[in-house]
Amino acid sequence: MLHVEVRPFSLARDGGHGLRQPGHPVQHGAAMVNRTGSTASVLAPPTGGAALDQGSPGCYRIGAMAPARADTPYPDVAEFAARVASLYRLQRVLDVGLSWSRDLAIIYPELRATGVSVPGQDLGQSPPRYRFGRVFDLANLTAARRGRLDASTAAVVVAGASTQLCAPNGSLDGLADLVTVAPLLVIATDDTEPVSSWLSGRGLEPEFLGRTRAHAGDDERSGRLIVVDRELARTRIECPAVPDDFRVVAVMTAYNEEDVIGPAIEKLIGDDVGVYVIDNWSTDRTAEIALGFEGRGLTGFERFPETRNDRFVLRALLRRVGEVAAGLQADWCIHHDADERRSGPWPGLGLRDSLWRVDQAGFSAVDHTVFTYYPIDDTFTPGSDFEGHFHYFELGRTGDLLLQIKAWKNACRVDLVRSGGHEAAFPRRRVFPYNFLLKHYPIRSQRHGERKIFRDRVPRWDPLERARGWHVHYDGVVPNESFLRDPAGLIADHGAETRALYLPEVLTGAGLASLHVPWWALGGHAGRTLSLRLRAVERTRPGRQVLRLFAAPRVINRRLRDMWSGR
Repeated sequence: MLHVEVRPFSLARDGGHGLRQPGHPVQHGAAMVNRTGSTASVLAPPTGGAALDQGSPGCYRIGAMAPARADTPYPDVAEFAARVASLYRLQRVLDVGLSWSRDLAIIYPELRATGVSVPGQDLGQSPPRYRFGRVFDLANLTAARRGRLDASTAAVVVAGASTQLCAPNGSLDGLADLVTVAPLLVIATDDTEPVSSWLSGRGLEPEFLGRTRAHAGDDERSGRLIVVDRELARTRIECPAVPDDFRVVAVMTAYNEEDVIGPAIEKLIGDDVGVYVIDNWSTDRTAEIALGFEGRGLTGFERFPETRNDRFVLRALLRRVGEVAAGLQADWCIHHDADERRSGPWPGLGLRDSLWRVDQAGFSAVDHTVFTYYPIDDTFTPGSDFEGHFHYFELGRTGDLLLQIKAWKNACRVDLVRSGGHEAAFPRRRVFPYNFLLKHYPIRSQRHGERKIFRDRVPRWDPLERARGWHVHYDGVVPNESFLRDPAGLIADHGAETRALYLPEVLTGAGLASLHVPWWALGGHAGRTLSLRLRAVERTRPGRQVLRLFAAPRVINRRLRDMWSGR
């Protein structure tokens, strides 16, 4: 018997909102028991949709597509390039090495992929016509064909061994006239030095250098990733110094965060970022500690709501964050929690200076990659530098952590409520192609975890929001459970080395979510067209209402479970 599960296809880049993992609803809250100089940056520590195609495009044919091969080299690089190219609104991808996957061909239909095969390349069981509009052989790339490859609006992705890429008449030499004019060049190889030398000889300077997986099972991450971004290179050269009147303010919400709010505010002020605290009627010293920064960088303080409420209503709080931000005399605002630290993608550049560079590049919002840190013992001292204490983390892979557009240019009022605080939505938003880093420290000790979850969070959640599917991230936590983690199951943060090691994940989230596209969407032009139309419907108000109707049984079941458990 064939069982077909019907679910909305939501892994699309939706209006610049980022990638959402299929099968993972957006969960609201932290998942617990889950200036540059002229040289390249080595990172420091470890969406209105596109219009539907008319007619049957050449890269799709009626018929089933073969599964993607598990031994695909550099499996995260094409996804990395696709996200950056899409947010830059480029039109084409020129893929040297044929790493463009069938999933990406559906998820990013606005990007027309042209493949260039290299000598001796094995195309395997997946004919490239299913992924590319056209495929050329590098050895037979005539001047006439080369003239049809317009790289001025394209991202060029090159993958291969450095000896092959940099050899005389190799891949890079064969495409030098295209590579040197492309707005974005992404190179995956086994050795950085010869490639960097080749680029330097042609006046190209990498913006980011790091590592990536050479193949799916490469736990050592032996591949090298080089990113040349001509737009960022231009802004680095032309961008004026940050003016004194460029203001960034973090709107910080807090409830019973006395152990971390002081260092959190102090760090932001040290980055020349003002802080406006909205305290949700904390019962500890959170308000007292925050008010101690008056006259030292604290922009404002208030308790919300006006009177104490035993219920935590996230919708009202998010609405208030939007109101406060809109009323601030700030160029950029950040929706910030007390247990977080943020930084830009450029080492040595502070948060305010990084946002200035984003602003000068013409973008109006910033997404984040999340590192969630966990305690491995009970030695944290409340009030001390929590970033300096915790060194073991997990990469955020769940739906709530893959959507973190929480910094925005303060030109209009933003909507934080619709997404449960995971993104600031506003008209004509342009999300910066590279993520900032968000370090999250939700639990600091065994005692803190028990108090936070079973006293300060779960009993205060609003039943109506629970019925909407919010506040589900602690559902699997039970009393007497240990919150101390084994460091062997986490990633050790070694600073610049670790962030460079996970370069695709840190900069774009590539590889964090499984790019599972429904099987029927991979059946050729018909399946692709259907998936695109369903995504368009999903973005409409009636479409969202229908999806909520299908979700009603799960909501009812959750309400009954909460009633049974006494929540």
